[in-house]
Amino acid sequence: MRLFITIVSLSVLIVSAKAATLSNITVSGQAYDITYHDNTTFSAYSSTIDDAPWWGNGTTAQTWANAANTADLRFAFDSGANAFYYTSNGGLGFSAPGDTANYAVSAVAVPAPLPILGILPVVGFLKRMRKRQRA
Repeated sequence: MRLFITIVSLSVLIVSAKAATLSNITVSGQAYDITYHDNTTFSAYSSTIDDAPWWGNGTTAQTWANAANTADLRFAFDSGANAFYYTSNGGLGFSAPGDTANYAVSAVAVPAPLPILGILPVVGFLKRMRKRQRA
């Protein structure tokens, strides 16, 4: 079992080694963590990128690119023969699917601190309950 867990952990580490994250990028009042891959092709992550919140709308992709404020990061929003993308300097561009660049792949909403703080009374209640059961 220990060997299996080690193998799974190492494989996750290897897969995520090429990924990088931009933290707390605010878009429309919501904070997000954006995952991107350096020096990759659009075609390598096209199935992941097309699930991203900016996919399918150029205006939304431009909003995300401006919020990220990273000049060399591309937010692809459409593909056909070429991948169309925006960068933070307002540049609209297109590249062949085999061209390498830095592509934003996904975004995850960052939870507000309120739900995290809201669980503290529950933890305290459970701790008191265990103490009563032991007594």
